[in-house]
Amino acid sequence: MLPFLTSFDEIVVSLFISGGDHSTLTRNMFDALRNQVDPTIAAISTIIVVITSLLLLATQYLFAGKRR
Repeated sequence: MLPFLTSFDEIVVSLFISGGDHSTLTRNMFDALRNQVDPTIAAISTIIVVITSLLLLATQYLFAGKRR
């Protein structure tokens, strides 16, 4: 999960790696932001933040219960 989340921060690497028929999600997001204003990018970003927050809260809940 951690490599998946860090891959969103590495746009430069993804710009060099992707090409041709295959492109990564971060590359598509970057191209959409650069070429057009699309609410899909905001929706994807919101979903990523919500999922990350829920995972963080779930982890805190699970590990806080083991300390007691």
